[in-house]
This record gives sequence, structure tokens and C-alpha cells, in this order.
Amino acid sequence: MKRGKWVGIVVGTLIASGTFWLGLFTVETDRVTGLTIIAVGIIFAMYTQAVLAGVENIGTVAFHSALYAIVAGSTLVVLFSATRSPSYLVAAPTFAIAVGGAVGMPPVDQKSRTLLRFGAAGAVSFLVVAVYWVDLTVYAMIAPLVALPVIGLADRVFDRAVEVMDEDTEQTE
Repeated sequence: MKRGKWVGIVVGTLIASGTFWLGLFTVETDRVTGLTIIAVGIIFAMYTQAVLAGVENIGTVAFHSALYAIVAGSTLVVLFSATRSPSYLVAAPTFAIAVGGAVGMPPVDQKSRTLLRFGAAGAVSFLVVAVYWVDLTVYAMIAPLVALPVIGLADRVFDRAVEVMDEDTEQTE
């Protein structure tokens, strides 16, 4: 893990969480404005995270990251509209941030690493929904804070697993 990746994670998390909380306050008075604030914040967080992490071809990767984030979040909102299950709506911000981070965090060309990141995105979204059913206030505080760091930790697990597999290969030869 490069140090720049964690700087991108921290700054992207701060942007996403700040706009998420501002959007939650605004959603009570004007739903469209609140959701727009949250969506724009997620887009800026994905761009910032990709830029600070040192991704090659920043424009393309950041655009894909933001696009995947908005599509993931919108999909869960549509599922909420169809089923009226609040779990979809609760998972939407965390899942959107995590999916965008999974796509935009370097290295972006390893399919197995990206698959592990998507698994971590699903797991953290499930965890956030579980927290929501226990306490709404805690959910509102942690929902935007956990997504990108979990993706970073999934990368660490992947890197360590690759090191362990390489060590076992060297010892058997």
C-alpha cells in the first residue's frame, strides 16, 4: 500500500461524510436538494480519492469510479422504490462510496483484487444496515466513514495473501 492511497482514502472519506451529513440535514426540508448534495459529494469524493491515490490515467479512472458509485447508489434507491424496504435506502450511501472506491483505488487492473473490494463493499453495506436496525443515530454517524477505509483494508488483506502465497511457493522449490 502506498502512502498516497491512504491520503486519498482519508480525504475522500472526509468529503463524502461531510456532504452526506449536510445532505441529511437538507433532505428534511427539500428532498431533491439533499439527495443532490449527497450525490455531488460522492462524485467529488471519488475524484479526490483517485487523484490523491496516484492513479495513472486519472480522468478515466475517476470518471468510472464516480459513475459506478452513482449507479450503485441509484440502483439501491430504485430497489427501495419498488419494494419499500428501508434496508436498500439505508445501504445506498455506503454501498455507493464503497463501490466507487473499489473501482477507483489503484491498482485498477487486477480483477481478483477488484472482486475482493466488491465483496468488502457488500459486507460493509450489510454491517451498516445491521447498525441502522439497532440505532439510527449511530448509523447516520458511521455510514459514510467506514466505506473507503474498509476497501483499503481489503487491499491490505489481498497484499498480505499474495505475500504469503509467494513465500509458500519459494519454500517448496
